[in-house]
Amino acid sequence: MEDLNDCESTVFKDTLNKQIEFIRCRFSNIKSNRYLNDKMGCIGKKEDIVKHLNQGPAQNLIQTFFNYKTDKCSFCNCKKGENGVRQFERAHCNKFSRSDILNIAITDIYIDEQTPIIVGDILRIFIEKHECCPIYMLCNICHNKYDNTFNI
Repeated sequence: MEDLNDCESTVFKDTLNKQIEFIRCRFSNIKSNRYLNDKMGCIGKKEDIVKHLNQGPAQNLIQTFFNYKTDKCSFCNCKKGENGVRQFERAHCNKFSRSDILNIAITDIYIDEQTPIIVGDILRIFIEKHECCPIYMLCNICHNKYDNTFNI
């Protein structure tokens, strides 16, 4: 499990390199995405904007944007139906939490508490900032172990 958080490990590097290419291609081909097209403005403290976006739009965007499929776990290489594997799940690398990356994205465009920043702009930068943090496709068993081992 440690390899999933080790930026020098093969699984970390390979997943991140594929992800960077995926993001580039997905942005060039995406027609419409309700989260990226959201024109609503947010005002207030950075931490309040992060809280507002973290459990809803940012989480949902990860699910819709990173819509790739796999037939095996990124860590154990098991396939669905083998060794109790029921499904594959997206697992955010624990080096950075979703809220950490949202905070980085907001900081890039934040002016002050009174100046609105557009939700779609925040979320686009949020996706771009995933160049530092792989999203693994883990089987339900490895995902559970990973979350319980490296609960941040």
